[in-house]
Amino acid sequence: MGGLAPEAKAHHASDPTFCAAQAAGWKFPRSLDERPGREPVQTRFTPDWSNELMMQKESADVVVIGGGVRGLVTAYYLSKAGVDVAVLEKRFVGAGATGLNTGYANVSEKGPRHYTEFSKMSADMYPALNEELGGGIEYERNGSLRIVETQAEWEAQAATVAERNQVPGLSMQMLEIDELRRLEPALASDLRGGSFCPIDGSVNPLKFVRALAQRAAQNGARIHIGCEVADIHVTAGRIEEVVTRQGRLATHVVVNAAGIHVPRIAAMVGLDVPVNAERGQLTITEALPRFMRRPIGPYTQFANGQVLIGVTNENVGENTGVTTAMIASRVRQALRILPVLKQATGIRCTAALRPMPPDRLPIYQKMDAVRDFYVTVGHSGITLAPVTGKVLADLITTGHTDIPLDPYRVERFKPQGATAH
Repeated sequence: MGGLAPEAKAHHASDPTFCAAQAAGWKFPRSLDERPGREPVQTRFTPDWSNELMMQKESADVVVIGGGVRGLVTAYYLSKAGVDVAVLEKRFVGAGATGLNTGYANVSEKGPRHYTEFSKMSADMYPALNEELGGGIEYERNGSLRIVETQAEWEAQAATVAERNQVPGLSMQMLEIDELRRLEPALASDLRGGSFCPIDGSVNPLKFVRALAQRAAQNGARIHIGCEVADIHVTAGRIEEVVTRQGRLATHVVVNAAGIHVPRIAAMVGLDVPVNAERGQLTITEALPRFMRRPIGPYTQFANGQVLIGVTNENVGENTGVTTAMIASRVRQALRILPVLKQATGIRCTAALRPMPPDRLPIYQKMDAVRDFYVTVGHSGITLAPVTGKVLADLITTGHTDIPLDPYRVERFKPQGATAH
């Protein structure tokens, strides 16, 4: 078991969506296949590095549960360190929130200060990670904008900018609309203005997660899709095996990176990890000529010209339905801020569920009550991907990390004096 620390060794949219699109003044094809000359959109792939069924091998040094960005970046960093790692994903790579988001690698929206610093540390690691992956993930670091429409919004955002700039290196600015339009000419001219953060960046989340999976597999990791975890067997506080619908995998080390399902996986070993499912509804357009140079609030344009219009923050449980009111509201706001979108045709409205701890900060922890059971969960998985991989690889292979994690322990949700279980 070389490489481990000594102690670790041993749809498319439903009908209400079309009503929302029509309410916003858009054409919206009922079926993607109705578009002449268009190939059907592929929502699932089975690449040659994945395994639909268990088990090529019956053991692994480390089992990572979850095939989103947190799970796969952990697998990549571990495999790079020579660890024998298996990833178990019950659906397909990027099936959850990872595959349905703007792809921000942003620091500007992260507070309080310790979280700003943590996010900046991760963002600063992206150029090297992009190079390791061979590029091709549409990584750019040319900043982001946050638009404000009223004087009250201006004052609130100015206060946020002042707070963020307490962290050296952010260099955020409040800019009048004329200054913003020099950065992004497509912005409406009657907006109040907004903030600019030059160190924010972005990736294509689907290409990013696929690159992580491919490189991890090249390093020897096994990625099992369509493989749901049913139980984890523990004896005397030590993990013995992970039980799936397809078979059993012997291991003493488990990383719980299962997104909204983190609580269910934690409960299998008798632990309580609080995570809520928060719905984010979004709209995707057909390709337009490139008009955005960087993310603008909840809007981003990918290299293929498609625009993603996000996103809502709704505590509705595990409900991925889309709603007319929310979609129409977000689309109308987008048309107001970026009038060029009036030319667009929406092709998809959908929703993802973000894993959100109660205080909206991530959880990173080697749990105390069960030996070698690790948890990584929270929103902003894209922003935090590089630091997530480093933290988990450090903890598993050396037993410690130099990156401060105290603010992200699960004990913060417990009554004072209680322990994490």
